[in-house]
Amino acid sequence: MKLNLMQVVRLVLMVLAVAGIIYALEYVPHGIAVWFWVALLGVGFVGLLYTFRLTQRRLRREQREEELREKRRLRRSKR
Repeated sequence: MKLNLMQVVRLVLMVLAVAGIIYALEYVPHGIAVWFWVALLGVGFVGLLYTFRLTQRRLRREQREEELREKRRLRRSKR
């Protein structure tokens, strides 16, 4: 599967967000830091889902176009 740069960046940020949540829960007395890291994790997750759906949609479209080209080529060769 082809990964683009933004997917890799989002994945790294999500890993950092999980580490930040653990750190904030252990060492920060106020809860606002935890919500910052949870929000960052949520944004990363939504971004990964969005780019995954775009990638799947593009792959399906390319596959359909290839099938249509193949059908046209077979029709032309039968004549």
